[in-house]
Amino acid sequence: MSFFIRKGGTGGGKNTFAGKKRKADASGKAKKMKKMEDEEIYSDGSDIDPKEDVGYESDEDLETAEEKKLRLAKVYLQEIEKELEERGEAGGGEEDEDGVQRVLKEEVEAERGKLRREITATLDFDSVESSHLQDKRHKLSITCICLSKDGKYLYSASKDKGLLKWKMPSGEKLFRISGGKRGEEESVEAHCHTITCLAVTSDGMYLATGDTNNTIYIWTTADMKRVHVFKGHRADISGLVFRKGTHTLYSSSYDRSVKIWSVDEKAYVETLFGHQDRIMDIDAGSRERAITVGGRDKSVRVWKIVEESQLVFNVPTCSIDLVRLLNEEHWVTAGEDGHLAVWGVMRKKPLAMVEKCHGVDSINGEPNWVSSLGTLYNSDMVATGSRDGSIRIWSVGEAFKSIIPVRTIELAGFINCLSIGEGGTLLVAGVGQEHRLGRWWREPAVKNRIHLFKISHVKS
Repeated sequence: MSFFIRKGGTGGGKNTFAGKKRKADASGKAKKMKKMEDEEIYSDGSDIDPKEDVGYESDEDLETAEEKKLRLAKVYLQEIEKELEERGEAGGGEEDEDGVQRVLKEEVEAERGKLRREITATLDFDSVESSHLQDKRHKLSITCICLSKDGKYLYSASKDKGLLKWKMPSGEKLFRISGGKRGEEESVEAHCHTITCLAVTSDGMYLATGDTNNTIYIWTTADMKRVHVFKGHRADISGLVFRKGTHTLYSSSYDRSVKIWSVDEKAYVETLFGHQDRIMDIDAGSRERAITVGGRDKSVRVWKIVEESQLVFNVPTCSIDLVRLLNEEHWVTAGEDGHLAVWGVMRKKPLAMVEKCHGVDSINGEPNWVSSLGTLYNSDMVATGSRDGSIRIWSVGEAFKSIIPVRTIELAGFINCLSIGEGGTLLVAGVGQEHRLGRWWREPAVKNRIHLFKISHVKS
């Protein structure tokens, strides 16, 4: 029997019939799909009737770009007036206009990095209220303190590795973390080596602490739990600072490098090199820049991180140990030789300088080492501390071209750290029997404490 079936046979008939049936089904399906495409399908749950115009246009949709700018400007001015009323600075009429103009001018200058509010002239240094904080976890000298941006919390650390969180202004102890012993780094959450520096984020969420074991700890401030450890430096951590408004951390070290870390991602970002000696201190503002001082290499460096470049400023002194920003384009430095200098980013030499700002040692005639420096950001207020028994308040003059002594606050011991609260009404000083960096001198009569000075405004 032949494998092929002749046309017209039984097998062929079945195949032909089956083919015709499939063709009829495909044709019917196509007609059904076309009918469905021609129909309009509406959702039962939809509130929109396609046959009617929605008509949801608002006045904002119809306004031009110029009208929108004008509307937003009016809203912004109303917010400024409301803020002035809350602060009690609104007087009505021309006084309101002057207040609004002043606020607008300050914001423009702050954006340009040149704002200098005259704060010292508004403070009454004749009526200073003093108090102190003390804890057994700070048996040795206080090494560093840090105020939160809103001034509600204070963080402190000492040579005995203790870390505390205080509530301001009451001085209540919220958290107390005792230091561990050397060799227990893996089993103890706290530092096992002397804490040298502190930094807190602008939103108060994270606290960073650095120690002499080349390690940086990150803590959540709400419960003071350690959440991460950054390692990478090859020598003591000398300074920490968060870029304002971010969780980006800059660290400096005796290994002559600056490192950038992302706390959100818990990651290392970049290392910056350039100093020829130990980096002694670091500070930063809201721009992607950091400023450092290099100790005995006698240089200040402004690191332009995005541009991958740096500005170098040479100091005509033997050493430079401290730096604090006044605003984005001006800063203050101090050092072992007792100098206090104001700098600007547009000039390679100091704009103003005071030599031996804390006098000289009565024994050897050498200048007193400026051991601490504090500034109130975007203002003229500067505070310095040494071992001469006083905190000195300074005012940076017009155009940042002068440094004027304002007042002296008597305080015995080594003033190892200073912090100025918002508005300049709170000055915090960490005091110890020894210098924060070593044990060259010792004053046994002094107690290791944190001193608070509340300064009221001048009554008009």
